[in-house]
Amino acid sequence: MKIFGTQFICLLIAVLAVCEEGVCAEPPSSLPKIYLKKIESSGKDRAPEPSYEVQYYENILAIECAVTSPYDSIKSYKFRAISESINGLIYDPWLEEKTPYKKYTDLKPGKYVFEIKYVTTSGRDSNTIRFNYRIERPWWRTWWFWGACFISLFGLFYGRERFLKFWADEEQRHHRQIVELELRTLQLQMNPHFVFNALNSIQSYVMTHDALTANNYLSKFAHLIRLFLDSSRSKFISLSEEARMLTLYSEMEKLRFDNKFDFELIIDPEVNKYIEIPTMILQPFVENSINHGLRYKREKGFLHIRFYYEGQYLICKIEDNGVGRRNADQIQSKSRKGYNSQGLKITAERLITYNKINETNIVFSISDKNAEPHDTNEEVGTVVEVKFPKN
Repeated sequence: MKIFGTQFICLLIAVLAVCEEGVCAEPPSSLPKIYLKKIESSGKDRAPEPSYEVQYYENILAIECAVTSPYDSIKSYKFRAISESINGLIYDPWLEEKTPYKKYTDLKPGKYVFEIKYVTTSGRDSNTIRFNYRIERPWWRTWWFWGACFISLFGLFYGRERFLKFWADEEQRHHRQIVELELRTLQLQMNPHFVFNALNSIQSYVMTHDALTANNYLSKFAHLIRLFLDSSRSKFISLSEEARMLTLYSEMEKLRFDNKFDFELIIDPEVNKYIEIPTMILQPFVENSINHGLRYKREKGFLHIRFYYEGQYLICKIEDNGVGRRNADQIQSKSRKGYNSQGLKITAERLITYNKINETNIVFSISDKNAEPHDTNEEVGTVVEVKFPKN
C-alpha cells in the first residue's frame, strides 16, 4: 500500500504538470504541424532551407509559414529571433502575429536562428520550426580589412618618420653645404689677391704724396671689408644695402685699375629698395665682368648694373662692353698670371643648394652681346641676368 501510494502521488504530479502546460486535452502529436512555406530576403523569394547566407545589404527578412492541414483552433503565430554575441546567445521575446507572416527590417550583420510556432485557443503550443540566417559583414567591417588598414597606417607612419628623418638629414647636409659655400664666397671676396692689390694701391698713393686719394681709398677699403663681414652674418640683404656694396666694390676696382672703366648702378623707380635677396650672390658676377672683360679692354670700358621688374621676377642685369668671354680666355691662357676666378662656380653651387632648401627658383644666365663674333679680337662685351622671384 505504501508503494502504491507513492506511485500514485508521482503520477498525480506528472498529470498536474502536463495540465499546467495546456496539453491535457489531447496529445501534441494530434496537432497539425507548422512548416516554413516561403522566405523573402530583401525582395528575393527563396525556397525553404535549413540555413541561409546573404550579403550585408540583404537585411530585410519576411517569413511566411503554414500548417499541414486546415485547423480552426489556431489563436496566434509566434516568432522569435536568437542572435549570437560575444557574450553568448541573445533570445528576443516571442512576438505574436494573427497571420502566419512576419517581417524583420534593418537586421544587423551576424548569425541568427529564427523559431516559429503557433498557439491554439486552448493555450497549447505546436511544434517549433527553426532555420539559420547569416548576414555577412560589409567588407569594410571585416577583420582582414581592419588588419590591412592597420598595416597600411603603420607603414604610412613609419614611412613618414623615415621620410622626415631623411629630409632632416638632407636639410642639415644642405645647410652645412651652403654655410661652407658662403664661407668660401666670403673668402673669395676677401681674397689675398684683392687685399694685396688694394694695399699696394694705398701704398702707391702714399709714396706719391697723394694723401687725399690714399685716405679716400683706405676709407672705401675699410668700409667694404666691414660690409662683407656684416653681410656674411645673415642669409638675406636688402636691395639698397646690396647696391651700396656693389657701388663701393666697383669704385675700389675702378681706382685699382686707374679709372680704366666707368660704371653706373640704376634701380628702377617701381622697384622696392627694401626687398631682400640672398647675400653675396651678385658680387661675383660684377667681379667677373671687371676682371675678365673690362681689365683687358684697350679703350675705356663701361659697366652698367640695373635692377628692374619683369613679370614675377626682380631682374639684376649686369652689362659690360669688355672683350668678351672668348677673348678673355685666350688672353689668360697666354699668361700664367691670368686672373682665375672661382666665384661663378661657387655662386652656381650656392644657388642650386639655396633653391633646394627654400623651394624657390633663382636662376642666372651669361651671354655675349654678339654671340658669334667674326673677329676673335673683337670686343663684344658680356651680359649677365640674375632672376629673383618676387616672393
